[in-house]
Amino acid sequence: MMLEALVLLAERKGLLDDPSFGKRPVHYQLRISDDGRPLELVPLGEARRGLKLEVPVAPKRTVAVTPAFLVDNAQYVFGLPKKKKGEAADQRATDRAADCLAAFAVEMLAAADSTGDEGLLAVRAFLYRLQANHAAELMRITEMDADHEWTGDECIAFIRDGDGTTCVHDRPAVRTYWRDRRNTATSDGVGQRCLVTGRMASAARLHDVVKRVPESQSSGATLVSFNAEAFTSQHLEQGENAPVSQYAADGYVRALNWLLEKEGERRFRSGVAVGPESVLLFWTREDNSTADVLLALFAPEAANDEDLRASFDAAWKGLAPRDVDATKFYALTLSGNASRVVVRDWLESTAAEVKASVRRYFDDLALDGDDGPLSIGRLLRGLEARPGAAKDKRGVSSTLSTRLMSSALRGAPFPRELLHAALARLRVPPSEREWRGTLRARVALIKATLIRLHPDQEVTVSLDETNQSVPYLLGRLFAAVEKLQADALGDVNASLRDRYFGSASATPAFVFPRLLRASAHHASKAESEGRGWAERIKAEIVNRLPAEGAFPRTLRLEDQGRFAVGYYHQRQAFFTPRSRPDSEATI
Repeated sequence: MMLEALVLLAERKGLLDDPSFGKRPVHYQLRISDDGRPLELVPLGEARRGLKLEVPVAPKRTVAVTPAFLVDNAQYVFGLPKKKKGEAADQRATDRAADCLAAFAVEMLAAADSTGDEGLLAVRAFLYRLQANHAAELMRITEMDADHEWTGDECIAFIRDGDGTTCVHDRPAVRTYWRDRRNTATSDGVGQRCLVTGRMASAARLHDVVKRVPESQSSGATLVSFNAEAFTSQHLEQGENAPVSQYAADGYVRALNWLLEKEGERRFRSGVAVGPESVLLFWTREDNSTADVLLALFAPEAANDEDLRASFDAAWKGLAPRDVDATKFYALTLSGNASRVVVRDWLESTAAEVKASVRRYFDDLALDGDDGPLSIGRLLRGLEARPGAAKDKRGVSSTLSTRLMSSALRGAPFPRELLHAALARLRVPPSEREWRGTLRARVALIKATLIRLHPDQEVTVSLDETNQSVPYLLGRLFAAVEKLQADALGDVNASLRDRYFGSASATPAFVFPRLLRASAHHASKAESEGRGWAERIKAEIVNRLPAEGAFPRTLRLEDQGRFAVGYYHQRQAFFTPRSRPDSEATI
């Protein structure tokens, strides 16, 4: 079960040691006296960008005024109107800030009265002073860091003077109060069996948000949510429709946010972007190196082929399945839809099975002339339309990208749509900058798709001189006539590949007679300049074609794929240095 696996990950990483507290960026610590006077405003982090501290978990916010406990943004803590940098706050923002400050004060006054804690009493005195003379007190506070342009989004924590560096929310009595307060506030008090843990507990009404999911709101999106009457039944409201305990809800959300965090140069801690709209996350139940290996092999942000090759060599040695790799392996693909998190794929396997599938995946993609493995990013960029195309037509759909990665991890056949997408891109005349980097990726995907769809039909890594398949031979023949044109004319504005590749691979009977007539002229000119090897190759390929049906009227999709592979193999052979003279060259 997906949520159960995420909760187990949160427990293993210590993310649930104290569920009522979690890490959050805090920009300032405000030191206050016992009588509530603001003494010092301490900026945190480099360039006031904040420092992650363990603070009381903030509530899930909508448009309603909902204060957090003790640590919140300046709109709630100071009543500072929110605004964009360089702009002035409008009256609507000013009115809302006043409401936010009032709601925050009510929460703090209740906490101070309930606990009698000295830190909370100091915060209560501060709020009394602030509300009694708001404009003057607010100016006094903000001028403590006059160089900063305040927007209202700054997160503030309190320190009582005399407590050193201990924040008020870290005082033992305050922590105990908040735990009790949250446990009663987040449920309806009615015991239900948790769908994740199986234990009886009160169901969490609202689940927290997951952040950094592609195509979701910057404020985060929810995985489990019932916010409309159409989603409910039997008079159940909110989380009662899918009873998940607060402990489990905290666990799966924290695990997802931990996996999605940026780490160093990685865009995600344990995941890779699958196209612009999805992210693939993976982890193991017990500590295992498999996830790190996959990050090295699939990472789309690999700096260059040399870096990827180094990562591949280092990781490949440990990729062979071993008995100790019986640990569970999980892979989850997510994308966003505004305020919702969409689960596109879920895999539960073992580390050994996934390693075997990934080894096969790279074997199927291998082509002659490879300078290293192809990252998922390179493969998907190979399916993009030419630069300048409309955004919605520039790349493959997130569904197709997800299915590609699912097939790689499961060892399953690639979707046939990949074959169509790769062939469609090959028919578009490429720019010089685009061509060298994408031809290999497109043909590699075609080769791997053919192998997976038709495992009984071999598709080799390099030129197969014994292959009698008509589509494969026609692909080689097209490469030969293209080479003849290049030998005879050099660079031209529109090459044979630019003008005829799509029609030659789809309707050979209508194109190849014309190509062969033109190649005779090119051959005579190339021969006169001492470059006749391509003509001899062309003749030998033609002799291998059958007497009847050499040029079919149409080729079905798989045969168009074999045409592309034959073209790539023969083209690569032309660029491979020969050890024999032209007179001894064979196909």
